[in-house]
Amino acid sequence: ESEKLDSNLFNFTNFKDTLDGTTSSEKYLYKGLNLLRGDVARKKFALDGDPDIYSFNSLLTAVAKCSKPGRNLLSISDSCLVTMKKQGIESDTLTYNARIQAAVAANEENRAIQLIDELLASPKLSADRYTINLLLMPFVNSGRKGQMLALMRDFYEMNAGKNNRIIVSAFEAFLNTLVQNDEVGLARDVFDAFFLSIPKDSMQLTGIRPNPTTKHFNIMLGGYSKIGDSLKAFELFDIMLDIGVPVDGFTVTSLMTHPGISPEKITSLLLQIESERVILNPAAYRSIIGAYGDAGDAASACWMFVEMGHVCQKRGRGAETWNALLGALARGCIGDKVTTALDIYGSLAAKRSAEDLFVEELAGDEFISLVDGMTCLDASFTILDMMRNSNQTSPLLQSPKPNSQTYCLVASALSGFGTSAPRADRALKLFRDAMNQGGVTPDGRFLNAILRCFGDDIEAALAAWKTDVGPAAASQQRNGNMNLQQAYNGLMHVCGRGMRPDIATRIAYAMNKAGVEPTEVSLNCYKAGKRIAMEGKTDSSKKGLGLTNQYENLLSVECSKYNTRKWDKSKRRAGDKKIRIIL
Repeated sequence: ESEKLDSNLFNFTNFKDTLDGTTSSEKYLYKGLNLLRGDVARKKFALDGDPDIYSFNSLLTAVAKCSKPGRNLLSISDSCLVTMKKQGIESDTLTYNARIQAAVAANEENRAIQLIDELLASPKLSADRYTINLLLMPFVNSGRKGQMLALMRDFYEMNAGKNNRIIVSAFEAFLNTLVQNDEVGLARDVFDAFFLSIPKDSMQLTGIRPNPTTKHFNIMLGGYSKIGDSLKAFELFDIMLDIGVPVDGFTVTSLMTHPGISPEKITSLLLQIESERVILNPAAYRSIIGAYGDAGDAASACWMFVEMGHVCQKRGRGAETWNALLGALARGCIGDKVTTALDIYGSLAAKRSAEDLFVEELAGDEFISLVDGMTCLDASFTILDMMRNSNQTSPLLQSPKPNSQTYCLVASALSGFGTSAPRADRALKLFRDAMNQGGVTPDGRFLNAILRCFGDDIEAALAAWKTDVGPAAASQQRNGNMNLQQAYNGLMHVCGRGMRPDIATRIAYAMNKAGVEPTEVSLNCYKAGKRIAMEGKTDSSKKGLGLTNQYENLLSVECSKYNTRKWDKSKRRAGDKKIRIIL
């Protein structure tokens, strides 16, 4: 059996179905397997001895990097191990770490736990910080949190006061792994236990215990942003300020991405951040602009946009920042906000700086003078024209050329994200202007946004599809059929607005014919449009929809077909074929 395994180690054809050799790690793995033939290595590099532990560990690390779900390369690791034993080479901690990493990457959690237990039971070896980071999720999933915390504690106590930098770096990795795997609560428990439970006066005694760093707090704040827990995020931010940990641009970005925070809360956070003398970077400013936009305060977003130009000077003046402002304005085109005029100088963001020199500096700003008093929709088109013409409205705000995302956001403003009245002519003009500009890709998001501008005008939307939108969508095949599918979903939304599931079903048939599978996303786009159409209608006006409901049943089946691929174990729609025949 050992000879068989050893032979397989050098048989490259065994791995050709598993590895395509396209990444640098895969190429390295091919070369490494070849060089493990001692005669090949000696001849090519004039080496005297056989491969040593460092050679095998390098190869095992490459195996770990190439492993992923559906690609199990553990047989290569096992073959390496047999060859090492034959040569009298003993595994070290790095050997185990590479094998554990390969098992975790391949979703072979039981195998990973087996290897971890072998390492922990060995009298000659001990777990290092990389081992602990690798065992976090296998131990959490197998109910061994206590043992995991004990290993962290042993590692902490072994290094505390002697090598605090290693502790700080290791716990950054531990917290990040837990947060990335949605174990935010457990990550907070770990953070509290090892960093925040120490008395504040002892915390600052450098050289005895490591202090929490900005990165630790940023990881946790990012985790709370991920799960949408703004209360715990703001509480942790207060602790961060209280113990004197510096705030940076990533801290600001994490705080500003929480949904549902009010303009007043954003302004309050901004004042706290500014009291710490934090110099905001372009990414932080973009997050503040986006937060004000999400909160419905487009005027404050405009103020922060101009302020950014003065603070960041030449940095961050690309389309990404201008698109952040257009996104904020687009969200001001929904519902009752459509007719509200921008009052930039009277915004919360502007008033917070009442004693700041910025107020005087920005008082005569040309950009503010240009859009102040406009509606969000008019301001969006004004900014688009500025970008088309590359106008320099302010000395520090040279406008970039618009890209596909720019046009997509203006289209979203025009449609009120699919809620406004039909604006077919203006939408078609916007689309044609984008195509005539050159360099603008008609991707699926842009086409979807354009079609939503047609409201419930299905005939106009279908006409535009035949002459303009459809051919543009079909021309973009770099992402498979993704762009075409997103464009079709825009038509589904129009059908929902017009309460026409019969046409939506015909579109689903057309999607199949074009090689695009209608999915539940397509069905949800129809339903979203229908919800907008039904808003404010009484129960009596909803009567007489019997035939409509039957077409919707058929559309539901057409967009939710059972996937017959063997690897797809989901059988929740196995009877759909029968249902379709009955309908």
